[in-house]
Amino acid sequence: MIEKNTNSINLKYIFLVFVAVFLSTISHELAHWGMGQFLGNKMTVSLNTANPISGSYLQEWHRNYITLAGPLFTVLQAILCYFLIVRYKRIEIYPFLFFPLVMRFAAGLINLKSPNDEGRLGLSLGIGLLTISIFVCLFLFVLVRNATKELKINWKLNMLSFILCCLFLLLLTFIDAKFKIKLI
Repeated sequence: MIEKNTNSINLKYIFLVFVAVFLSTISHELAHWGMGQFLGNKMTVSLNTANPISGSYLQEWHRNYITLAGPLFTVLQAILCYFLIVRYKRIEIYPFLFFPLVMRFAAGLINLKSPNDEGRLGLSLGIGLLTISIFVCLFLFVLVRNATKELKINWKLNMLSFILCCLFLLLLTFIDAKFKIKLI
């Protein structure tokens, strides 16, 4: 059921965005880590990175599967959240759908400086640096747009959500770079 004032901006919503950013980012990195471990690579994972402990993969072909695992998990998270929103009409789920779009959009922009997940994968497959990022972002945008209509969310809440996602992602990235907190 949609709450009467879906577009209200309150501390609960801000906290939900923070939780969505934190859990989504960690889950994305754990997907990289899990695929690496599954393929036999000893992996380490921090708040915003997952890498083989040795510095290289056991087999070069592992790189593409490990690279794909993070974005694939993030897209699957968004799909699940979209269907939960359609079914239950709960604004509390929205940050967990909205953040994957922001996350993959930011990753796409970072490709311009240094190839990120989708960029590395696109280059490896010979389809270009931005091709996969563009398709992933367009797909996630359609899910967010449809959920926005479903929940009757206004542009102000979307703008606030975008700003909060960016701020919390920058904070998480800064903490990861500054303190190098290893999760595993």
